[in-house]
Amino acid sequence: MILVQRYMFRQLLMPFLTAAVAFAGLALLTQSLSNIDFISNYRETAFTFIKVTFLALPQLIALLSPFALFIAVLAGLSRLYSDSEATVASASGLSRWGLLSPVMRLAFLAALLNLVVNLFIQPLAYQEMRRSVYELRTDVAASLVRPGEFANLAAGVTLYARESDGSGRMSDIFIHDARDPDEVSSYAAREGVIVRGAERPSMVLIDGNVQQIDETGALSFLTFDRYEFDLGDFVDPQLIFFFKESDLFLHELFYPSAASLARARGVERLQAEAHYRLAGPLYNIALALIAAAAYMSGAHSRMGNTRKVVIAVAIALAVRLSGFAAQSAATDDMAFNYVQYAIPIAAIIGSIMVIWWRKPKTRRRAPVAEGAAS
Repeated sequence: MILVQRYMFRQLLMPFLTAAVAFAGLALLTQSLSNIDFISNYRETAFTFIKVTFLALPQLIALLSPFALFIAVLAGLSRLYSDSEATVASASGLSRWGLLSPVMRLAFLAALLNLVVNLFIQPLAYQEMRRSVYELRTDVAASLVRPGEFANLAAGVTLYARESDGSGRMSDIFIHDARDPDEVSSYAAREGVIVRGAERPSMVLIDGNVQQIDETGALSFLTFDRYEFDLGDFVDPQLIFFFKESDLFLHELFYPSAASLARARGVERLQAEAHYRLAGPLYNIALALIAAAAYMSGAHSRMGNTRKVVIAVAIALAVRLSGFAAQSAATDDMAFNYVQYAIPIAAIIGSIMVIWWRKPKTRRRAPVAEGAAS
């Protein structure tokens, strides 16, 4: 890049970074509000709250980066044209491609970073977040237990522990299970430990007994050294540990395991997510060019380009919302995966055509008479 292009690139870069930070702050705020129950309901520390909040940021930043770039290009070009810097550069011999080059460089950098986030950072962050949330929410029994108090795990199930060390280990356990009126059971144990299995959490009761009343009304009394009381029924089935489509890497989406196919209820959802990861970065280039077309097409007016900017905002929103609609439609019909690429590519081609074909009109000077009338 020549000196003037480097200057224009910096004028675009700073608004982009500012908008990106602002969007990241907004994403942090909305995510923190949705995760506040980790502290209120589960009595977790601030570290867990901050960890889960930040792990959700990569996907949100990748989603909002095209809009940050769109705002940056509008703000940067508005300043360059209002101060006549772009006009002077053009009059000095800088071509239209030369004026557009800083915008394209920044757009390609943003698209590359967006692609890296989509393919690598987001799956890593979401998998770690999924593990953290699972460990937290499957510890619901331990979070409800208050030493010396009776706690209702569900309708008909009461849990009591004399002491708890906060790590899932409790002493002098009593559990009364009356979910089935025909088989009421009472468990008593010297010690209990909350364990998390591969899919369902359970409480391991050590050195205890179980009393049951069968349907005939007879009482049975059994002692045990070790007994596992299933806690999976007290956990939302949606919170059972598994990776969703947004947590998988690209090769896992294109070549899914049988378990992933079963959970996704078909290959369509996995394919839609995979193509969204690849097509999403193109919106950085598309929205940047739409913003550039608002200032680089037609004649520039020093009175402002409000009308063009409003049209550009409307087109940018329509393009991005169409992309979301295509992704949603692709979960049912894989033919819409081609549309996920077609929408941003069409926006890119259309913006370039508008920039190149709607050139500013130059005024022609009146022809000078060869001789003055005598």
